[in-house]
Amino acid sequence: MNGFFKKIKINSLLNAVVYTALGLVLILWPVTSASMLCLALGAVLLLCGIIDVILFLTHRDGSLYSGGMLVLGIILAALGAWIIASPQLVAVLVPRVIGVLICIHGLGDIGDAVTLHRADYPRWSAALILGLVTLALGAVLIFYSFTVLSTIVRIIGFFLLYDGVSDIWITRQVSKATKQAAKDAEAQANAVDADFTEQTKSNE
Repeated sequence: MNGFFKKIKINSLLNAVVYTALGLVLILWPVTSASMLCLALGAVLLLCGIIDVILFLTHRDGSLYSGGMLVLGIILAALGAWIIASPQLVAVLVPRVIGVLICIHGLGDIGDAVTLHRADYPRWSAALILGLVTLALGAVLIFYSFTVLSTIVRIIGFFLLYDGVSDIWITRQVSKATKQAAKDAEAQANAVDADFTEQTKSNE
């Protein structure tokens, strides 16, 4: 049983150390970390694309599914190769794409607010304000994508760092409590043995 708990403790500490180290890396080198994640994503997409192309070549039957597999494989491979070739560009591009989508949504909200105003709806101004805020948030992602990317990655890094450090502390407390419980159990067992010995001697 002690060996089992020891393995759990070692595993928990190793995971905590990895989380702590990863959190520090994300905090200290946010853009590089994002680029590395993009490289990993690109490698996965490239590999999936190559596999699809190989499957098409080895199982060519002229069906629509087979042709679709070839097209999908080429697209995935090309996308993966592009991400691998420009990981930092992709890392910065992602917030911009999200920003464009949010801006489109914000413009739609503003249009809805105008419709409410024309219908003499009393709370059309609240809808307009929400739409403008949405549009502003999208613009921040578009024009400050590099800063946003660094901030988001650092926040993730802080979360991982907190998780790792807290796990290390908790594991140490559990270890101390387990050792103390073992000592208490041993002391209690020794006390019982001593009482039993004294009773045996008194009976003699």
